[in-house]
Amino acid sequence: MDTNFQNKKEEIIAKIKEKAKNLTCPVCENKNMILGDGFFAHDLQGDLSSRTMGGQNIPTIPVICSNCGFTREFALGVLGFLPTKDDSEIK
Repeated sequence: MDTNFQNKKEEIIAKIKEKAKNLTCPVCENKNMILGDGFFAHDLQGDLSSRTMGGQNIPTIPVICSNCGFTREFALGVLGFLPTKDDSEIK
C-alpha cells in the first residue's frame, strides 16, 4: 500500500470532501480549508505513568482553516487509506 503523502494528496482531498460534505470551521465558520503537508502519527499509550515513543499509533491528516488556523484531524484508517481494525469499535 502506497503511504507517501504526495502520491495520495488528491485522493485524500477527494475522500475528505466525500465524507465531510459541509466542512465548516467551528471557530469562525469559514468554509475554505487547507490540507496539511504531511501526516501526524499519535502514539498510543498503554500506561499513562510513562511515555513510549514509536509502536502503535493513529495516523491522521491535518485540515486547517484558511482564515483562523483552527486545525482538525481525520484518521487515515477510517478514511480507507490504511487497514482497519473493527474489533474495538464502540457502538
